[in-house]
Amino acid sequence: MKYLFLIITLISNISSMAQNNVEKQSIIKQIELDSFSNRTAYEMASKIIELAKNRNQNIAVEIMRLNHTIFLYVDDNLPADKHNWLRRKANVAKQFEESSLSVKNDLKEGNMTLEKTFGLDEKDFIAKGGSIPIFIKNVGMVGVITVSGLHDEEDHKIIIDALKGKFF
Repeated sequence: MKYLFLIITLISNISSMAQNNVEKQSIIKQIELDSFSNRTAYEMASKIIELAKNRNQNIAVEIMRLNHTIFLYVDDNLPADKHNWLRRKANVAKQFEESSLSVKNDLKEGNMTLEKTFGLDEKDFIAKGGSIPIFIKNVGMVGVITVSGLHDEEDHKIIIDALKGKFF
């Protein structure tokens, strides 16, 4: 009986690890478009905000070209520090050219930190989900879309849910 319990536990753990690997592989690391404009940014942000309102969720959204903000929205019910969360998450996506959630997972998996491993000050960088770089095919990274206000994995997910089908 003891060995049967051990085998069942082992199978359960292997199944759980396989599920986690599938989930990690399915994390969107970047959004790749044929073109990107201020109008595109507005359409993307509008879809995210509309979905959040339909879900009764309070969020902040920022879409930036690499050096300037194109779109910024902060729900009335959010604290004033949301601008700082948006900035820090976006800095991670820009630095690593992949989503802040995938960076968070890579750091955890490699037992690393932004500060000790990469020398990045946590005042300016935070590895939490919610920021995804925007690439143009055959050009490279041109911007970043960032959401804050929910649990960090939900910040990432609302971007994906809102943009799936139209933008990727």
